[in-house]
Amino acid sequence: MIANLSTLQEKSPSVHKDMAWTRVIHVFGILVLLASLLVINTQHARAGGALTVNMVNEGDDANPGDGFCAVTGGGCSLRAAIEEVNALPAVAGGVNVLFGLPGSGVHVISITSGPLPTITNPINLDGTSQPSCTAPCIVLSGANLVGPNLNGLALATNGSTVKGFIVTSWSGHGIAVNGDQNIVQGNDIGFWPGNPSLLPNGDGIAIYGSNNLIGGGLAGQGNVISGNTWQGITIANGCCSANASNVIQGNYIGTDATGTSALANHYHGISAFNLANNTSITNNVISGNTGFGLDLYGATGSLVRGNKIGTNAAGTAAVPNGAGGISIEQGANTNTIGGAAAGQPNTVSYNHGVGIKVIGATSINNRLQRNSIFANTALGIDLGHPGVTPNDALDPDSGPNRLQNFAVLTAARSSGHLVMGTLNSVPNHSYTIEVFVSPAGSCDPSGYGEGKKFLGAKVVTTNAAGNASFSLTSSAAFSAGQVITATATDSTGSTSEFSRCRAAN
Repeated sequence: MIANLSTLQEKSPSVHKDMAWTRVIHVFGILVLLASLLVINTQHARAGGALTVNMVNEGDDANPGDGFCAVTGGGCSLRAAIEEVNALPAVAGGVNVLFGLPGSGVHVISITSGPLPTITNPINLDGTSQPSCTAPCIVLSGANLVGPNLNGLALATNGSTVKGFIVTSWSGHGIAVNGDQNIVQGNDIGFWPGNPSLLPNGDGIAIYGSNNLIGGGLAGQGNVISGNTWQGITIANGCCSANASNVIQGNYIGTDATGTSALANHYHGISAFNLANNTSITNNVISGNTGFGLDLYGATGSLVRGNKIGTNAAGTAAVPNGAGGISIEQGANTNTIGGAAAGQPNTVSYNHGVGIKVIGATSINNRLQRNSIFANTALGIDLGHPGVTPNDALDPDSGPNRLQNFAVLTAARSSGHLVMGTLNSVPNHSYTIEVFVSPAGSCDPSGYGEGKKFLGAKVVTTNAAGNASFSLTSSAAFSAGQVITATATDSTGSTSEFSRCRAAN
Protein backbone atom coordinates (compact mmCIF):
# COMPACT_ATOMS: atom_id res chain seq x y z
CA MET A 1 0.00 0.00 0.00
CA ILE A 2 2.92 2.29 0.81
CA ALA A 3 4.52 1.38 -2.46
CA ASN A 4 1.31 2.12 -4.31
CA LEU A 5 1.04 5.50 -2.56
CA SER A 6 4.64 6.28 -3.42
CA THR A 7 3.98 5.30 -6.99
CA LEU A 8 0.87 7.53 -7.03
CA GLN A 9 2.83 10.44 -5.59
CA GLU A 10 5.57 9.92 -8.15
CA LYS A 11 3.01 9.84 -10.94
CA SER A 12 1.03 12.88 -9.55
CA PRO A 13 3.43 15.41 -7.93
CA SER A 14 0.61 18.03 -7.70
CA VAL A 15 -1.58 15.92 -5.39
CA HIS A 16 -0.11 17.37 -2.18
CA LYS A 17 -0.66 20.88 -3.41
CA ASP A 18 -4.29 20.11 -4.39
CA MET A 19 -5.03 18.49 -1.02
CA ALA A 20 -3.54 21.50 0.82
CA TRP A 21 -5.68 23.94 -1.14
CA THR A 22 -8.74 21.79 -0.45
CA ARG A 23 -8.07 22.04 3.29
CA VAL A 24 -7.55 25.83 3.04
CA ILE A 25 -10.79 26.26 1.13
CA HIS A 26 -12.66 24.08 3.62
CA VAL A 27 -11.32 26.01 6.61
CA PHE A 28 -12.01 29.31 4.88
CA GLY A 29 -15.61 28.25 4.25
CA ILE A 30 -16.08 27.41 7.92
CA LEU A 31 -14.64 30.79 8.92
CA VAL A 32 -16.96 32.60 6.50
CA LEU A 33 -19.93 30.70 7.90
CA LEU A 34 -18.96 31.54 11.47
CA ALA A 35 -18.40 35.17 10.56
CA SER A 36 -21.78 35.38 8.86
CA LEU A 37 -23.45 33.85 11.91
CA LEU A 38 -21.65 36.33 14.13
CA VAL A 39 -22.80 39.25 11.97
CA ILE A 40 -26.36 37.95 12.01
CA ASN A 41 -26.15 37.71 15.79
CA THR A 42 -24.70 41.19 16.36
CA GLN A 43 -25.62 43.40 13.48
CA HIS A 44 -29.39 43.36 13.98
CA ALA A 45 -30.59 44.54 10.61
CA ARG A 46 -28.23 47.41 9.89
CA ALA A 47 -29.46 47.46 6.29
CA GLY A 48 -29.82 51.06 5.23
CA GLY A 49 -27.87 52.22 8.28
CA ALA A 50 -30.54 51.10 10.78
CA LEU A 51 -30.10 49.44 14.13
CA THR A 52 -32.88 47.08 15.23
CA VAL A 53 -33.81 46.59 18.89
CA ASN A 54 -34.80 42.95 19.34
CA MET A 55 -34.85 42.47 23.13
CA VAL A 56 -36.83 44.09 25.94
CA ASN A 57 -34.21 43.25 28.57
CA GLU A 58 -31.52 45.68 29.66
CA GLY A 59 -27.91 45.52 28.51
CA ASP A 60 -25.08 47.81 27.44
CA ASP A 61 -23.55 47.80 23.98
CA ALA A 62 -20.48 45.55 23.96
CA ASN A 63 -18.42 47.75 21.63
CA PRO A 64 -19.89 51.24 21.17
CA GLY A 65 -18.89 52.86 17.91
CA ASP A 66 -18.27 49.70 15.87
CA GLY A 67 -21.44 50.21 13.84
CA PHE A 68 -23.29 47.31 15.42
CA CYS A 69 -25.81 47.14 18.27
CA ALA A 70 -25.05 44.11 20.42
CA VAL A 71 -24.90 43.40 24.12
CA THR A 72 -22.45 40.80 25.41
CA GLY A 73 -23.84 37.45 24.32
CA GLY A 74 -25.88 38.93 21.47
CA GLY A 75 -29.10 40.84 21.08
CA CYS A 76 -29.77 44.57 20.82
CA SER A 77 -31.38 46.44 23.71
CA LEU A 78 -32.76 49.97 23.55
CA ARG A 79 -29.97 51.09 25.87
CA ALA A 80 -27.34 49.51 23.61
CA ALA A 81 -28.86 51.12 20.53
CA ILE A 82 -28.68 54.58 22.11
CA GLU A 83 -25.10 53.95 23.27
CA GLU A 84 -24.15 52.91 19.75
CA VAL A 85 -25.78 55.95 18.15
CA ASN A 86 -24.04 58.25 20.63
CA ALA A 87 -20.65 56.67 19.85
CA LEU A 88 -20.98 56.92 16.07
CA PRO A 89 -20.08 60.00 14.06
CA ALA A 90 -23.16 62.22 13.77
CA VAL A 91 -25.20 61.41 10.67
CA ALA A 92 -27.26 64.06 8.87
CA GLY A 93 -30.89 63.02 9.22
CA GLY A 94 -30.09 60.76 12.19
CA VAL A 95 -29.47 57.04 12.64
CA ASN A 96 -32.64 54.96 12.31
CA VAL A 97 -33.40 52.79 15.33
CA LEU A 98 -36.13 50.28 14.50
CA PHE A 99 -37.84 47.55 16.51
CA GLY A 100 -38.16 43.82 15.88
CA LEU A 101 -39.19 42.50 19.28
CA PRO A 102 -40.41 38.88 19.29
CA GLY A 103 -44.12 38.25 19.65
CA SER A 104 -47.19 40.38 19.11
CA GLY A 105 -49.11 42.86 21.22
CA VAL A 106 -47.73 45.37 23.68
CA HIS A 107 -44.03 45.09 24.53
CA VAL A 108 -42.77 46.47 27.85
CA ILE A 109 -39.22 47.79 28.08
CA SER A 110 -38.78 48.20 31.81
CA ILE A 111 -35.68 50.20 32.63
CA THR A 112 -33.97 48.86 35.76
CA SER A 113 -30.30 49.89 35.74
CA GLY A 114 -30.72 53.66 35.79
CA PRO A 115 -32.09 56.12 33.24
CA LEU A 116 -31.27 55.58 29.60
CA PRO A 117 -28.31 57.57 28.27
CA THR A 118 -29.04 61.10 27.14
CA ILE A 119 -29.22 61.03 23.34
CA THR A 120 -26.41 63.23 22.01
CA ASN A 121 -26.39 62.35 18.31
CA PRO A 122 -29.34 62.68 15.90
CA ILE A 123 -31.61 59.64 16.08
CA ASN A 124 -34.87 58.48 14.54
CA LEU A 125 -36.39 56.35 17.26
CA ASP A 126 -39.33 54.67 15.56
CA GLY A 127 -41.63 52.57 17.72
CA THR A 128 -44.09 52.31 14.82
CA SER A 129 -41.63 50.00 13.04
CA GLN A 130 -42.48 47.10 15.36
CA PRO A 131 -44.15 44.39 13.24
CA SER A 132 -47.73 43.28 13.96
CA CYS A 133 -48.34 46.30 16.14
CA THR A 134 -51.02 48.94 16.33
CA ALA A 135 -48.86 51.83 17.44
CA PRO A 136 -48.08 52.80 20.06
CA CYS A 137 -47.33 49.38 21.48
CA ILE A 138 -43.86 49.75 22.99
CA VAL A 139 -43.97 50.77 26.65
CA LEU A 140 -40.96 52.63 28.04
CA SER A 141 -41.42 52.31 31.80
CA GLY A 142 -39.47 53.83 34.68
CA ALA A 143 -41.60 52.13 37.33
CA ASN A 144 -38.68 50.08 38.67
CA LEU A 145 -36.42 53.09 39.23
CA VAL A 146 -36.37 55.13 42.42
CA GLY A 147 -35.27 58.76 42.61
CA PRO A 148 -36.29 62.27 41.64
CA ASN A 149 -36.12 63.91 38.23
CA LEU A 150 -35.54 60.75 36.19
CA ASN A 151 -36.42 61.25 32.52
CA GLY A 152 -37.70 58.61 30.13
CA LEU A 153 -36.05 59.87 26.95
CA ALA A 154 -33.69 62.84 26.99
CA LEU A 155 -32.75 64.45 23.67
CA ALA A 156 -29.69 66.69 23.82
CA THR A 157 -29.32 66.92 20.10
CA ASN A 158 -30.89 68.50 17.02
CA GLY A 159 -32.93 66.95 14.23
CA SER A 160 -34.13 63.81 16.01
CA THR A 161 -37.51 62.05 15.91
CA VAL A 162 -39.30 60.03 18.59
CA LYS A 163 -42.55 58.31 17.68
CA GLY A 164 -44.74 55.38 18.60
CA PHE A 165 -44.08 54.90 22.35
CA ILE A 166 -46.06 54.64 25.57
CA VAL A 167 -43.93 56.58 28.07
CA THR A 168 -44.91 56.09 31.71
CA SER A 169 -43.76 56.21 35.31
CA TRP A 170 -40.81 58.60 35.11
CA SER A 171 -40.31 60.89 38.09
CA GLY A 172 -39.01 63.71 35.88
CA HIS A 173 -40.11 64.27 32.29
CA GLY A 174 -41.51 61.56 30.07
CA ILE A 175 -39.59 63.12 27.18
CA ALA A 176 -37.12 66.00 27.63
CA VAL A 177 -36.24 67.92 24.46
CA ASN A 178 -32.98 69.81 25.02
CA GLY A 179 -32.25 70.76 21.45
CA ASP A 180 -33.64 72.21 18.24
CA GLN A 181 -35.68 70.92 15.30
CA ASN A 182 -36.70 67.69 16.98
CA ILE A 183 -40.02 65.92 16.34
CA VAL A 184 -42.15 64.02 18.88
CA GLN A 185 -45.16 62.31 17.30
CA GLY A 186 -47.69 59.56 17.86
CA ASN A 187 -46.85 58.79 21.50
CA ASP A 188 -48.99 58.19 24.60
CA ILE A 189 -47.25 59.99 27.42
CA GLY A 190 -48.33 59.56 31.03
CA PHE A 191 -50.67 56.62 30.73
CA TRP A 192 -50.96 53.16 29.20
CA PRO A 193 -54.13 52.71 27.16
CA GLY A 194 -56.14 49.83 28.54
CA ASN A 195 -54.23 49.75 31.82
CA PRO A 196 -56.61 50.54 34.68
CA SER A 197 -53.93 52.32 36.73
CA LEU A 198 -52.59 55.79 35.99
CA LEU A 199 -48.85 55.63 35.42
CA PRO A 200 -47.87 59.30 35.38
CA ASN A 201 -44.62 60.98 34.59
CA GLY A 202 -43.69 64.24 36.29
CA ASP A 203 -44.19 66.44 33.23
CA GLY A 204 -45.27 64.74 30.05
CA ILE A 205 -42.92 66.64 27.72
CA ALA A 206 -40.44 69.38 28.58
CA ILE A 207 -39.01 71.60 25.83
CA TYR A 208 -35.73 73.49 26.24
CA GLY A 209 -34.94 74.41 22.66
CA SER A 210 -36.26 76.01 19.49
CA ASN A 211 -38.18 74.98 16.38
CA ASN A 212 -39.28 71.65 17.83
CA LEU A 213 -42.52 70.02 16.68
CA ILE A 214 -44.75 68.22 19.19
CA GLY A 215 -47.47 66.44 17.22
CA GLY A 216 -48.38 67.43 13.69
CA GLY A 217 -51.15 68.14 11.26
CA LEU A 218 -51.72 64.65 9.84
CA ALA A 219 -53.60 61.67 11.26
CA GLY A 220 -51.52 59.71 13.75
CA GLN A 221 -48.98 62.46 14.33
CA GLY A 222 -50.57 63.91 17.46
CA ASN A 223 -49.56 62.73 20.91
CA VAL A 224 -51.88 61.94 23.83
CA ILE A 225 -50.28 63.68 26.81
CA SER A 226 -52.43 62.96 29.84
CA GLY A 227 -52.45 61.74 33.41
CA ASN A 228 -49.11 63.32 34.36
CA THR A 229 -48.31 64.63 37.84
CA TRP A 230 -47.45 68.17 36.70
CA GLN A 231 -47.92 69.80 33.30
CA GLY A 232 -48.75 67.94 30.14
CA ILE A 233 -46.20 70.10 28.27
CA THR A 234 -43.84 72.64 29.80
CA ILE A 235 -41.73 75.05 27.74
CA ALA A 236 -38.63 76.88 28.99
CA ASN A 237 -39.26 76.23 32.68
CA GLY A 238 -36.05 77.33 34.41
CA CYS A 239 -34.09 77.35 31.18
CA CYS A 240 -31.32 79.91 30.75
CA SER A 241 -31.74 80.79 27.09
CA ALA A 242 -34.65 81.70 24.84
CA ASN A 243 -36.80 78.90 23.48
CA ALA A 244 -38.34 80.14 20.26
CA SER A 245 -40.80 79.07 17.62
CA ASN A 246 -41.76 75.66 18.97
CA VAL A 247 -44.93 74.16 17.50
CA ILE A 248 -47.49 72.18 19.51
CA GLN A 249 -50.05 70.85 17.07
CA GLY A 250 -52.80 68.28 16.94
CA ASN A 251 -52.35 66.72 20.40
CA TYR A 252 -54.82 65.57 23.06
CA ILE A 253 -53.65 67.09 26.33
CA GLY A 254 -55.60 66.06 29.42
CA THR A 255 -58.02 63.62 27.77
CA ASP A 256 -58.06 60.00 26.72
CA ALA A 257 -57.13 58.97 23.19
CA THR A 258 -60.69 59.56 21.94
CA GLY A 259 -60.79 63.13 23.19
CA THR A 260 -64.06 62.50 24.98
CA SER A 261 -63.11 61.84 28.63
CA ALA A 262 -60.84 63.62 31.07
CA LEU A 263 -57.50 62.06 31.99
CA ALA A 264 -56.09 65.01 33.89
CA ASN A 265 -52.61 66.34 33.94
CA HIS A 266 -52.60 67.45 37.56
CA TYR A 267 -51.50 71.00 36.93
CA HIS A 268 -51.85 72.86 33.62
CA GLY A 269 -52.25 71.24 30.23
CA ILE A 270 -49.52 73.47 28.73
CA SER A 271 -47.27 75.94 30.56
CA ALA A 272 -45.16 78.32 28.46
CA PHE A 273 -42.71 80.31 30.57
CA ASN A 274 -41.04 83.66 30.04
CA LEU A 275 -38.43 82.50 27.55
CA ALA A 276 -40.93 80.60 25.40
CA ASN A 277 -41.11 83.11 22.57
CA ASN A 278 -43.27 82.78 19.46
CA THR A 279 -44.77 79.41 20.33
CA SER A 280 -47.46 78.14 17.96
CA ILE A 281 -50.21 76.18 19.76
CA THR A 282 -52.72 75.03 17.15
CA ASN A 283 -55.53 72.52 16.73
CA ASN A 284 -55.05 70.73 20.04
CA VAL A 285 -57.65 69.43 22.47
CA ILE A 286 -56.57 70.89 25.84
CA SER A 287 -59.22 69.72 28.25
CA GLY A 288 -59.77 67.86 31.50
CA ASN A 289 -56.67 69.23 33.25
CA THR A 290 -56.73 70.09 36.96
CA GLY A 291 -55.33 73.60 36.46
CA PHE A 292 -55.75 75.82 33.40
CA GLY A 293 -55.81 74.34 29.96
CA LEU A 294 -53.07 76.76 28.88
CA ASP A 295 -50.90 78.98 31.08
CA LEU A 296 -48.81 81.63 29.30
CA TYR A 297 -46.54 82.44 32.24
CA GLY A 298 -44.47 85.28 30.85
CA ALA A 299 -44.47 83.89 27.31
CA THR A 300 -44.47 86.39 24.43
CA GLY A 301 -45.52 86.25 20.81
CA SER A 302 -47.57 83.06 21.11
CA LEU A 303 -50.11 82.13 18.44
CA VAL A 304 -52.95 80.13 20.02
CA ARG A 305 -55.36 79.05 17.30
CA GLY A 306 -57.95 76.44 16.50
CA ASN A 307 -57.82 74.69 19.89
CA LYS A 308 -60.62 73.09 21.88
CA ILE A 309 -60.08 74.17 25.49
CA GLY A 310 -62.55 72.67 27.96
CA THR A 311 -64.51 70.60 25.44
CA ASN A 312 -64.35 67.23 23.79
CA ALA A 313 -62.57 66.83 20.45
CA ALA A 314 -65.74 67.71 18.55
CA GLY A 315 -66.32 70.84 20.63
CA THR A 316 -69.83 69.67 21.49
CA ALA A 317 -69.59 68.51 25.12
CA ALA A 318 -67.90 69.52 28.34
CA VAL A 319 -64.48 68.19 29.40
CA PRO A 320 -63.65 71.12 31.68
CA ASN A 321 -60.29 72.30 32.90
CA GLY A 322 -60.42 72.75 36.65
CA ALA A 323 -59.13 76.32 37.07
CA GLY A 324 -60.20 77.89 33.76
CA GLY A 325 -59.43 77.92 30.08
CA ILE A 326 -56.41 80.19 29.48
CA SER A 327 -54.27 82.19 31.91
CA ILE A 328 -52.04 84.99 30.60
CA GLU A 329 -49.80 86.23 33.41
CA GLN A 330 -46.44 87.36 34.74
CA GLY A 331 -45.68 89.80 31.93
CA ALA A 332 -46.92 87.61 29.10
CA ASN A 333 -47.47 90.00 26.23
CA THR A 334 -48.10 90.33 22.52
CA ASN A 335 -49.84 86.96 22.36
CA THR A 336 -52.64 86.27 19.87
CA ILE A 337 -55.49 84.05 21.01
CA GLY A 338 -57.64 83.30 17.97
CA GLY A 339 -57.60 85.09 14.65
CA ALA A 340 -59.64 86.36 11.74
CA ALA A 341 -59.11 83.52 9.28
CA ALA A 342 -61.17 80.33 9.12
CA GLY A 343 -60.00 77.77 11.67
CA GLN A 344 -58.07 80.27 13.78
CA PRO A 345 -60.59 81.06 16.57
CA ASN A 346 -60.45 78.82 19.61
CA THR A 347 -63.36 77.26 21.47
CA VAL A 348 -62.92 78.05 25.18
CA SER A 349 -65.92 76.54 26.93
CA TYR A 350 -67.28 74.65 29.95
CA ASN A 351 -64.26 75.42 32.11
CA HIS A 352 -64.50 75.73 35.88
CA GLY A 353 -63.55 79.38 36.24
CA VAL A 354 -62.85 82.09 33.69
CA GLY A 355 -62.60 81.50 29.99
CA ILE A 356 -59.51 83.71 29.59
CA LYS A 357 -57.73 85.49 32.44
CA VAL A 358 -55.13 88.25 31.98
CA ILE A 359 -53.28 89.36 35.11
CA GLY A 360 -50.13 91.34 35.86
CA ALA A 361 -49.37 94.99 35.12
CA THR A 362 -47.05 94.15 32.21
CA SER A 363 -49.28 91.51 30.62
CA ILE A 364 -50.32 93.74 27.73
CA ASN A 365 -51.06 93.65 24.00
CA ASN A 366 -52.74 90.27 24.23
CA ARG A 367 -55.20 90.08 21.34
CA LEU A 368 -58.27 87.89 21.98
CA GLN A 369 -59.88 87.61 18.57
CA ARG A 370 -63.12 85.98 17.41
CA ASN A 371 -62.96 83.07 19.85
CA SER A 372 -66.05 81.12 20.88
CA ILE A 373 -66.13 81.63 24.67
CA PHE A 374 -69.18 80.30 26.50
CA ALA A 375 -70.52 78.19 29.38
CA ASN A 376 -67.54 78.82 31.63
CA THR A 377 -68.45 79.21 35.30
CA ALA A 378 -66.97 82.71 35.61
CA LEU A 379 -66.44 85.64 33.23
CA GLY A 380 -65.58 84.91 29.64
CA ILE A 381 -62.66 87.37 29.77
CA ASP A 382 -61.35 88.72 33.08
CA LEU A 383 -58.67 91.43 33.31
CA GLY A 384 -56.92 91.88 36.63
CA HIS A 385 -58.68 91.10 39.90
CA PRO A 386 -61.54 88.61 39.65
CA GLY A 387 -64.82 90.11 38.51
CA VAL A 388 -65.86 92.88 36.17
CA THR A 389 -63.42 95.79 35.80
CA PRO A 390 -65.62 98.87 35.28
CA ASN A 391 -64.94 101.31 32.46
CA ASP A 392 -63.33 104.59 33.42
CA ALA A 393 -63.53 107.91 31.58
CA LEU A 394 -60.91 108.24 28.83
CA ASP A 395 -59.40 104.92 29.89
CA PRO A 396 -56.21 106.35 31.49
CA ASP A 397 -55.33 103.39 33.67
CA SER A 398 -52.68 100.73 33.20
CA GLY A 399 -52.67 97.06 34.06
CA PRO A 400 -53.30 93.77 32.28
CA ASN A 401 -54.21 94.55 28.67
CA ARG A 402 -54.15 98.17 29.88
CA LEU A 403 -57.55 97.45 31.48
CA GLN A 404 -59.00 98.38 28.12
CA ASN A 405 -62.59 99.72 28.32
CA PHE A 406 -65.27 97.54 26.73
CA ALA A 407 -68.00 98.74 24.41
CA VAL A 408 -71.45 99.71 25.69
CA LEU A 409 -74.30 98.26 23.63
CA THR A 410 -77.28 100.52 23.04
CA ALA A 411 -79.38 98.38 20.67
CA ALA A 412 -79.64 94.78 19.45
CA ARG A 413 -82.40 94.26 16.90
CA SER A 414 -83.09 90.80 15.62
CA SER A 415 -84.99 92.33 12.73
CA GLY A 416 -82.24 93.38 10.38
CA HIS A 417 -79.52 91.86 12.62
CA LEU A 418 -78.45 95.32 13.78
CA VAL A 419 -76.21 96.01 16.78
CA MET A 420 -75.41 99.52 17.94
CA GLY A 421 -73.16 100.87 20.68
CA THR A 422 -70.55 103.30 21.92
CA LEU A 423 -67.00 103.25 23.22
CA ASN A 424 -65.23 105.69 25.47
CA SER A 425 -61.46 105.28 25.59
CA VAL A 426 -58.23 107.13 24.82
CA PRO A 427 -58.94 110.12 22.51
CA ASN A 428 -58.03 109.97 18.82
CA HIS A 429 -57.23 106.26 18.80
CA SER A 430 -58.54 103.41 16.65
CA TYR A 431 -60.26 100.35 18.12
CA THR A 432 -61.73 97.13 16.76
CA ILE A 433 -65.16 96.27 18.14
CA GLU A 434 -66.10 92.58 17.96
CA VAL A 435 -69.73 91.55 18.47
CA PHE A 436 -70.97 88.13 19.66
CA VAL A 437 -74.25 86.32 20.33
CA SER A 438 -74.92 83.74 23.05
CA PRO A 439 -78.00 81.79 24.14
CA ALA A 440 -80.65 83.50 26.20
CA GLY A 441 -80.00 83.28 29.91
CA SER A 442 -76.29 82.57 29.51
CA CYS A 443 -74.93 85.75 31.07
CA ASP A 444 -72.80 85.78 34.18
CA PRO A 445 -74.73 86.65 37.36
CA SER A 446 -73.01 90.04 37.20
CA GLY A 447 -74.95 90.76 34.01
CA TYR A 448 -71.83 90.63 31.86
CA GLY A 449 -71.40 88.06 29.21
CA GLU A 450 -69.36 85.72 27.15
CA GLY A 451 -69.48 85.27 23.39
CA LYS A 452 -70.42 82.00 21.79
CA LYS A 453 -70.72 83.02 18.16
CA PHE A 454 -68.88 85.83 16.42
CA LEU A 455 -71.23 88.13 14.51
CA GLY A 456 -68.91 90.75 13.06
CA ALA A 457 -66.30 93.45 13.65
CA LYS A 458 -66.16 97.19 13.23
CA VAL A 459 -63.21 99.59 13.39
CA VAL A 460 -63.93 102.91 15.12
CA THR A 461 -61.85 105.97 15.97
CA THR A 462 -62.49 107.98 19.09
CA ASN A 463 -62.82 111.74 18.89
CA ALA A 464 -61.06 114.36 20.99
CA ALA A 465 -63.45 113.59 23.84
CA GLY A 466 -62.58 109.88 23.65
CA ASN A 467 -65.97 108.87 22.26
CA ALA A 468 -66.94 106.73 19.28
CA SER A 469 -70.18 105.18 18.18
CA PHE A 470 -70.81 102.22 15.91
CA SER A 471 -73.50 100.24 14.19
CA LEU A 472 -73.00 96.79 12.76
CA THR A 473 -75.32 94.76 10.58
CA SER A 474 -74.49 91.09 10.98
CA SER A 475 -74.69 88.67 8.09
CA ALA A 476 -75.65 86.01 10.63
CA ALA A 477 -79.11 86.07 12.14
CA PHE A 478 -79.85 86.21 15.84
CA SER A 479 -83.17 85.86 17.60
CA ALA A 480 -85.09 87.95 20.09
CA GLY A 481 -84.08 86.96 23.61
CA GLN A 482 -80.56 85.91 22.68
CA VAL A 483 -77.87 88.00 24.32
CA ILE A 484 -75.40 90.21 22.49
CA THR A 485 -71.99 91.22 23.85
CA ALA A 486 -68.95 93.04 22.50
CA THR A 487 -65.25 93.53 23.14
CA ALA A 488 -62.90 96.36 22.18
CA THR A 489 -59.26 95.91 21.11
CA ASP A 490 -56.83 98.80 20.82
CA SER A 491 -54.30 99.26 18.02
CA THR A 492 -51.56 97.48 19.98
CA GLY A 493 -53.70 94.38 20.48
CA SER A 494 -54.97 94.75 24.06
CA THR A 495 -58.50 93.30 24.24
CA SER A 496 -61.11 94.25 26.83
CA GLU A 497 -63.47 92.15 28.87
CA PHE A 498 -66.89 91.39 27.42
CA SER A 499 -69.52 94.09 27.70
CA ARG A 500 -72.68 93.91 29.70
CA CYS A 501 -75.21 91.60 28.03
CA ARG A 502 -77.96 93.13 25.95
CA ALA A 503 -80.95 90.96 25.10
CA ALA A 504 -81.96 91.20 21.46
CA ASN A 505 -85.49 92.43 20.75
